[in-house]
Amino acid sequence: MAILNYTDLERFMNRTFSEGEAQAAATIINALESELSGMLNRPIQPVRITEERHVLQPGQRQIFLRKAPVRTIISFSIGLENQMVGQNIPDYDIYPWGIDNLYVSGMGYIAKITYDAGMLDTDSAALERVVLFASAREMSKVLIDAQGLERLKVEGTDYFFEHAGAGGFTDAEMKSMQRYKRRVIN
Repeated sequence: MAILNYTDLERFMNRTFSEGEAQAAATIINALESELSGMLNRPIQPVRITEERHVLQPGQRQIFLRKAPVRTIISFSIGLENQMVGQNIPDYDIYPWGIDNLYVSGMGYIAKITYDAGMLDTDSAALERVVLFASAREMSKVLIDAQGLERLKVEGTDYFFEHAGAGGFTDAEMKSMQRYKRRVIN
């Protein structure tokens, strides 16, 4: 599931795409969302992470999950490493970065967590805007290329369509996305 689809792009560009143009638009949107997800180092669409394992240390009170921001925790269990049958933990606090309000008192414990991660809805709106503008620029290039237009004269005005070669996101769009970038330290 993408944060945008080709019908959103059709509405934005105020035109109806043919079947081939709709496929091209879907490909452009998917490529831009994938590129943005890679640059931000986080999933922009909700994803389910299944049984992520964490080795726990004595005195540990928090677990920082790898694919933040966390939307929901599906299951959370803790057990000893040699017996992977653990006990479900019913009472904990969920934060965008992970789990809090636990205390590990012994050695050799492992946590298994299944959760949904992805951008929060409020942050998604900013990402949608950037992907929408970039995909409209890219789709305009596709439509111009498909028609073989380089120069157009309409009602006494001349339009020149440059093939700048540069695609994707502008520098201004990338700067606006920096606040969503996740820095990972291994």
